[in-house]
Amino acid sequence: MDRIDCLRAFVRTLEGGSFSAAAKELGIGQPAISKRIAMLESEFGTQLFLRTTRTLKPTAEAQRIYELARQILGSFDMARSSIEEAAPRPTGTLRIGVPSSFGRRYMMPIIAEYVRNYPEVRVDIRFSERFVNLVEEGIELALRIGHLEASTLVARRLGTVQRHLVATPTYLHGRPLPRTPDDLASHQCIVYSRMSPAHQWAFESEHGRHVASINGPIHVDDADAMQEATMHHLGIAILPEWNAADGLRSGELEHVLADYSIAALPLHAVYPETHWMSPRARSFLNLLVERAECFTGASSEGTGLRAGG
Repeated sequence: MDRIDCLRAFVRTLEGGSFSAAAKELGIGQPAISKRIAMLESEFGTQLFLRTTRTLKPTAEAQRIYELARQILGSFDMARSSIEEAAPRPTGTLRIGVPSSFGRRYMMPIIAEYVRNYPEVRVDIRFSERFVNLVEEGIELALRIGHLEASTLVARRLGTVQRHLVATPTYLHGRPLPRTPDDLASHQCIVYSRMSPAHQWAFESEHGRHVASINGPIHVDDADAMQEATMHHLGIAILPEWNAADGLRSGELEHVLADYSIAALPLHAVYPETHWMSPRARSFLNLLVERAECFTGASSEGTGLRAGG
């Protein structure tokens, strides 16, 4: 998240009188507004708003900053407009690769917004859990979940994907409840086959890192299929946030080994190393960065990180 985003949230909050008003105007969640204000307060080393259960009142420091912030935003928007007016309009076919389960859950609203903004572009979406060769398959941009191996690709980190160890109450009923990761050896586990090593799960706790050997009746390379297998009471699984959240809220799923955590996985947009990125790919990457909080709860960070996979 850059400082321009924080300043824009600050100005909209002060003008609208609440975080919710700013969130509605900017089209993002209220927690994101609160986070941006907090980052700005940390940057300036001062409190900008006095918060109560009913009111939000700007401090004297906020009033002094407000006019300067408006000037900065005005200058920035003018500079961006001048570049956008001179830049070529995106056209042609944009071929992108997305992980199947993640793509089905989050990507179509973003694709729809992009197509509305750039009707001259045709979007060709490839859903796959494989780490495809972008150059060979003509893919300009791809999303990758997981740690990236060194390559010639360039990556932009969009955020992280939280994961949960879960099972249904029906599966757990009548079985000894796991107390430590080693107890998983006596349970059926639903394994994501593309994770390496597939037969080991790693956990963190206040006592350090724990690696457990696991086995089970099903190995699958799609998170939606893992969720289905879990809901059919076939075993314990590590599911990403979007597959686990509804079941945990409804009670259809339960946390297993709640005292142990599973490391979140980074989410990157990757693209081939090139001196020139097409306007269609650049505009889509910019939209992904703007909407990153919608699907990860975390803002994009860094540019030009060389990684790949």
